[in-house]
Parts: sequence; structure tokens; C-alpha cells
Amino acid sequence: MRNLLFASFLLLGIGPAFADGAPTEIKGATTVNADGVIALVQKHDNLVILDNRSVADYDAGHIEGAVRLIDTDITSEAVLAERVKSKDTPVLFYCNGLKCGRAAKATMKAVEFGYGKVHYYALGLEEWKQRGLPLVR
Repeated sequence: MRNLLFASFLLLGIGPAFADGAPTEIKGATTVNADGVIALVQKHDNLVILDNRSVADYDAGHIEGAVRLIDTDITSEAVLAERVKSKDTPVLFYCNGLKCGRAAKATMKAVEFGYGKVHYYALGLEEWKQRGLPLVR
């Protein structure tokens, strides 16, 4: 009975996104750490930074220049294209880190949709805050 209940939660999308936490790497994307995020910002004037966290988390502080787009809002390629106009535009996805999983799911969708310059900040805001890097509100 317990297994049936757990399976029902997963099918309804109310279970954990990843049973053992978010993946550290995603095929088709480049995984970066905080230093990698800083390097991307310095290298690409057209970098799109997508914060995949809740409104409350975003409002509490986010990486400068980031716009909020939670993974569950990316229901189609058209939704992502509203934020990332070209599939050749570099795009960075992040959330609260490996315990979160939202950035992983959003990154997978971008790769699936054929975006070619996808960057995944797996450690996310957890590492960013630990490093004492700035957040904007």
C-alpha cells in the first residue's frame, strides 16, 4: 500500500523531483560553479540568466541580471523562447542547489528543445551564498 501511495505522489508530481537530489551534470549542458558563472557574465554580454526558484526565493535575493522562470512554467519551447530568443544565445539555469532540482529540470528542457549554449549551475544559490557573493533584491 505504501508503494502504491508513493507511486501516486510521483505520478501527480508532488513527490521529489530527483530521489537522490539533482544531478551534478546534464548531457548537452555545461556544468559550472560560481567562478564559472562569473566568467560567463564577463564573457557574454548576451547571457540570459534564468532563476528557476519560487517567487519568494527570488524576491529574497537572486544573482544580478537573473530573471525568474520556474521549471514548471516551461511547458513548451515557445515559453522558453520568450526569455531566450535564439537557440545560440548562452543561457544559464540555477536554483537553490542540488537539493532543489528545478534548474536541472529546466536545463534538461532547454537541451531537449535544441538550445546549444546551455549552462547548468548545479550548486546554485547554496554555493553562491556560501562564497559570500552578492545578491540583488
